[in-house]
Amino acid sequence: MPSPFRDDSSGIEYFIPLVDDNRASYEYHDDHSLQHSSMSYEERSSPVPPLHRNTIHANPQSPNIEVQDSRLHQYHSRYLIKKRRQYRQSTIESKSRSPESVLPLRSRLVFTAQKRRSTFSFAISAFCLLGFLMHGKARSSLHLTIKEVDELAIFSAKLHRKLRRADHDIRLLEKELMALDAIEAHLQDQEIEERVLSQSSAFANPELIEEMNHQKERLKRARSQHEKLKAQVSEISKQDAVEKYGDGTIRIKMDLLFPSKILDDGSVEVDNGPRTIIMEMASLELMPHSVHTFLEMVSEGLLDGCSFIINALHVLKAAPLPYDGSSAHIKAKQFTEAGLESVAFREYSQDFPHKKYTVGFAADGSPSFYINSEDNSEIHVGDPCFARVISGFDAVKRLDNMPTRNEIWFEKRVGIKKVLIL
Repeated sequence: MPSPFRDDSSGIEYFIPLVDDNRASYEYHDDHSLQHSSMSYEERSSPVPPLHRNTIHANPQSPNIEVQDSRLHQYHSRYLIKKRRQYRQSTIESKSRSPESVLPLRSRLVFTAQKRRSTFSFAISAFCLLGFLMHGKARSSLHLTIKEVDELAIFSAKLHRKLRRADHDIRLLEKELMALDAIEAHLQDQEIEERVLSQSSAFANPELIEEMNHQKERLKRARSQHEKLKAQVSEISKQDAVEKYGDGTIRIKMDLLFPSKILDDGSVEVDNGPRTIIMEMASLELMPHSVHTFLEMVSEGLLDGCSFIINALHVLKAAPLPYDGSSAHIKAKQFTEAGLESVAFREYSQDFPHKKYTVGFAADGSPSFYINSEDNSEIHVGDPCFARVISGFDAVKRLDNMPTRNEIWFEKRVGIKKVLIL
């Protein structure tokens, strides 16, 4: 509702709206201020009425209306000039106090709307950024998945090719086995045929039958004599070993000499690795001849200067070949002159098989011996096994890891520097 207002100078009453929604703003120009601005709250609530298009005369029939309007217009002009000066002075003072405090005149409603608009824009920006991040992560995950699928496809193709190749090899092996079976069956047939023919010829020739029986008898006597000689040799070896080395546990120490490493600058690297092996001899009740023969080689110093030369079929074989490059003929002659070029017979005991880290004599009739790097019980049945390693396993492993040629011969011989009976 409009409130009445009376001008005391003219005696005319007006109705002035408290809030005019149709009024946009009072515009005025200032040489040192904004070109367009809204009136402050004090101006809108001032008791002095401005010149307004919605102002209504309380009494339209009042006399001297034109004069009164002129006076009112002059009064209003003076009021606006005064307010402009006050606004200019307050603006200058605010600029002199704090430049940051000079802000455009805005209503609280406009500021709140802009603040809400800023918060909404920030939320939209954050949501878009999050969407871009999730999209990028999804794309990278998709590329990674595609790459893994491609790798799996390639691996599957390779595996399929290997399976086809393995199937082809199996079929070839089956054919070879069938061919071998056929050959074996043919040989068995030939053997049976020869046996039948020999029996037939024997029946036809009584003298041939008598000769065969005579040879069998001689072979039987020779075997019996051989067994007696073996028993005699074993007993003699046992007695000699007990007299010279005692009947208790006998151990020996073997010092190895590994090849030196030459550095890039030409200097020789000092070998500080493990190189000592300790062996314990088998019981003289089980392997008397083999143990006695090896102890004789050690006591005569024949093993000093020999070398390990072969790493094949899970054995590390040492032979009477000098590691320093001297004559092998001289070293072999030393064994022959001592009567220790080999064992007299292949002594074997099932109670002392060729387990891992056991020591045995080679079956080639030489003084060579070897260390089993794996369990060779089934492979070396019948070969003499006379000792086992009880210390220095790291040296044995180091010996096993030495480089070889053709997976058989050591590239550089590993010398046996000294062997002692403890």
